[in-house]
Amino acid sequence: MKIFSHRVLAPRKIILIFLLAIFLPSLIAGYLSLSTFSKRREAVKKILESNLWLSGEAALNSIEGALFDHEKKVLSRENFLYLKHPHKAQQTFLSSSLLLKDIAGELFLLDADFQVIFPEIGREDTSVLQWGKEVLNSQFGRLFQRAEYDEFSEKNYLQAAQLYKKCISSAPSKQLQAIALEGLGRCLLSSKKYDEAYKVYSDLGRNYGSYQNRAAHPFGIIAILQLYEIDRQRSKEANYESVLDLYKQMRDGVWLLKPAAYDFYITEIESILNSAVNEGNSPEIQKSFHELRDQSSPYRQALTFTDLIERRVIPKLREKLFLSGITGKFEPGRLLIPVENDFCLISYTTLAEFQPGETFYGGYCWDLNSLKKELLPEILEDITKDTDLLFQMVDQTGRNILTGKEESISKISLSLSYRQFPLPWRLIVSHREINVLERTARREIFFYGILLTTMAALMLLGAFLIARDISRESETTRLQSEFVHNISHELKTPLTLIRLYGETLQRKEDLSSAEKRKSYEIITKESERLSHLINNVLDFSSIEMGRKEFNFKKGDLSQVVRDTLESYRYHLEKKGFGIHTEIASGLPQINFDGEAIASVLVNLLSNAMKFSPRNKQVSVKLFRDNANAVLQVADKGIGILPGEVSKIFQRFYRVKNKITAETGGSGLGLTLVKYITEAHGGRIQVESEPEKGSVFSVILPLANPESENTE
Repeated sequence: MKIFSHRVLAPRKIILIFLLAIFLPSLIAGYLSLSTFSKRREAVKKILESNLWLSGEAALNSIEGALFDHEKKVLSRENFLYLKHPHKAQQTFLSSSLLLKDIAGELFLLDADFQVIFPEIGREDTSVLQWGKEVLNSQFGRLFQRAEYDEFSEKNYLQAAQLYKKCISSAPSKQLQAIALEGLGRCLLSSKKYDEAYKVYSDLGRNYGSYQNRAAHPFGIIAILQLYEIDRQRSKEANYESVLDLYKQMRDGVWLLKPAAYDFYITEIESILNSAVNEGNSPEIQKSFHELRDQSSPYRQALTFTDLIERRVIPKLREKLFLSGITGKFEPGRLLIPVENDFCLISYTTLAEFQPGETFYGGYCWDLNSLKKELLPEILEDITKDTDLLFQMVDQTGRNILTGKEESISKISLSLSYRQFPLPWRLIVSHREINVLERTARREIFFYGILLTTMAALMLLGAFLIARDISRESETTRLQSEFVHNISHELKTPLTLIRLYGETLQRKEDLSSAEKRKSYEIITKESERLSHLINNVLDFSSIEMGRKEFNFKKGDLSQVVRDTLESYRYHLEKKGFGIHTEIASGLPQINFDGEAIASVLVNLLSNAMKFSPRNKQVSVKLFRDNANAVLQVADKGIGILPGEVSKIFQRFYRVKNKITAETGGSGLGLTLVKYITEAHGGRIQVESEPEKGSVFSVILPLANPESENTE
């Protein structure tokens, strides 16, 4: 025991010395090296940080100065005068980006009452909606009222059409003529006089297209849609080209409509053009429609921009005007307006005496994309050349707004917010040398970290391997001790019986023939059992040294199984076992080692006897399964747990339970069974269920390679 303890404890002392003498000093040395790098880096950082603040403030002032210059240029009085008088009479709607091509963004102009003058969109014309007494009491007014009564109340469309014709001839203005002409067209369309209605709406669109009806809708739009409807009612091919041209004109702002009217007509026109697409009419129309629909609408953008000005900007300007009444001065400034997931930067100023005796207000909505892609990069590039600093413009999430990428911000950097412009961005300023220093330090730390980690891993691996070897050596020593103990016990039993019956035959001369025969049989059987145990040990020793040889010969496997069962039957019956056999006849002769196969069967029967303490039934079968011969030994013993099945073929391994502890065994039987089976080109299968028994199947190929002497 002392020798065993010494063999186990000596390597553990080696591991402890290894850890204390090599591993821990190496870790301490690595830590000190890394801390030296950090101190050196901190010293250089302090030197470089000394002038970073002044340089950053100067850079921010330069950026805001450039933005001031751009803002002053855009908000000049001349630009707003040009917007008020663009000198482009042929086009109704123009955005500031079209009028002033060198300005990125949108301008807006408000009058003294904070009404939007520019961009110009559709407004209600009260003179069209409400007629004065002069019109109502005129001949035109009386005829028009009678015509509307016949059309809408009496549904007498022919009588109403005649009255509308009289209204046209008596109308005092082209506006009223157009309104009467629209009524005539409605009545003719309701009367299904499509040809006459087509002529009326053609005249209405051609000569009165720029006028509006009493709902403030242009007759040019109404006429084209009604002409399309007439063609559809007459089952004629619809003029989709005119509808597509109307769609383009509306998106470009040829007609200034209110938002609701614009959305209504755009929806109607898109519905018409979608039906053309679905019907497969005119591929060119389809292509043009899809291209237009995918483009942004200038007039829709103007409506959206005007809505933003009216709802979000003008209330803030009114608030500032109210405060100026207290302070006595309305200061130009800037507003940051949140819009969905983005924001708008608005700059505004006063335009005193823009019209005689009136002060107007001008504003500018910055184009943030242009600011990010053109203006800011150009400014930062100039400052970088002068200062040799590194600049990053990041938003609240840390994303670089100039590149759109997440940026790693150096810890040694200066973060500055805009002072005069309420932009939600931060200017990150850092020295190139700091970044270079950080990269170098990171590389050094990374390299030494990997080196230190590798050394630690190798040392730990060495300690683990030593510990594993110690564990294996301890386990092997334990198994060997158990093996010596078990094999000694196994040898003692047959030797004791042999000696007992030998002495009986020697000392008792009056034994009967039957008693002598019984003694001789016991001595013979126990000698065979003893030989079996010794053969197992010798076979295992040969296997371990790689010297085990098999004598393969063609023979009858059935006969070998029968002979082995017959020789072992005495042991089974002595232990009270019932044996059931099914040995197939007519199996083809195969190459096998008869003694080895007999040893396989004996080992399996021996295990069945040991581990069947209550239900003592053993079944031995030999049968053919396709191209294999199957030798099967089944018992109804204690069975094997699922987790133990894969371990029972290991050398010296014995399942740990009460039955195993009470029975003897070397732990080599199943190891030899597996080795012999695989040497014959076969395999072994185990089916077992705790408390229900086990089935061992040795599967041997019927056509295995011939060999006289195979290792």
